[in-house]
Amino acid sequence: MFLVLLLYAILASTFTIAKITLAFSKPFFLIAFRMIVAGTLMLSFIYFFKRKQFFVHKKDWGLFLKTALFHIYISFIFEFWSLQYLTSSKTTLIYSATPFIAALLSYIILSEKLSLKKFIGLVIGILGLVPILLTQTDIRESRMELFSVSLPEITLLIAVISGAYAWFLVRKLLDRGYSLLMINGITMLFGGIGAFFTFLFVDGIKESPVTQIGPFLFWTLLLVLVANIIVYNLYGWLLKKYSITFITSAGFLCPVFGAFYGYIFLMEKITWHYLISLIFIIIGLFVFYKDEMRKKQ
Repeated sequence: MFLVLLLYAILASTFTIAKITLAFSKPFFLIAFRMIVAGTLMLSFIYFFKRKQFFVHKKDWGLFLKTALFHIYISFIFEFWSLQYLTSSKTTLIYSATPFIAALLSYIILSEKLSLKKFIGLVIGILGLVPILLTQTDIRESRMELFSVSLPEITLLIAVISGAYAWFLVRKLLDRGYSLLMINGITMLFGGIGAFFTFLFVDGIKESPVTQIGPFLFWTLLLVLVANIIVYNLYGWLLKKYSITFITSAGFLCPVFGAFYGYIFLMEKITWHYLISLIFIIIGLFVFYKDEMRKKQ
């Protein structure tokens, strides 16, 4: 139980670290640098220590590129652009809706049936996003409002949907015999390259994308270590010990820790809207996964 708590404590910190890092770099360059470094490290590890896993069939390259597009490129480009205008705690809370979005996608893509309890839990969870979406926590965010919902929030929701959809593609690659480390290594490398070309197109090279090289390298490499290495390995190890249902249902801990980090390290305000949304999402997750657990007993 302690390690599950530790997992989400560390995972929530990645949003805070990312928010801090954005103060020293343009978002698209940050994504490119981070993903190329992380992808190269993972692929190097496989090549030198797990050579048998270092292969890709020609017929699967299309699926790998599609996965890189949704799993890394769209998810992180949209998320980090939004994170410039949203608080880290708000970003963490919106990301906690991932299980509900994944359930909707399973219904649409895989025609998986939703029980009444799951449907109720899904509705409660989605309704839980309403209060936090109706309040702006950054003056720059309020300037981009559209029908009471800001453009950064809409963009972040697209990132969440893209990330949730990507796991269906990842599962296909896993079914074809590729390790998760290999999948992440390739998709991060190609997603990072895509982000770099986006940086060149949007920002150009007239001025440096990094304002302070020392802090940028420190926080970015810390982000790679925490998000791409520690969280990945800890999550994989916990899945061998606990059910995926239990691990996922504990996801409500992420916005709790996210609010704490945002308040302590970034002086972010926690409004009543955030608390109401958090309560609704926790109730929604409880109802949704209670039915899942009951079926597996």
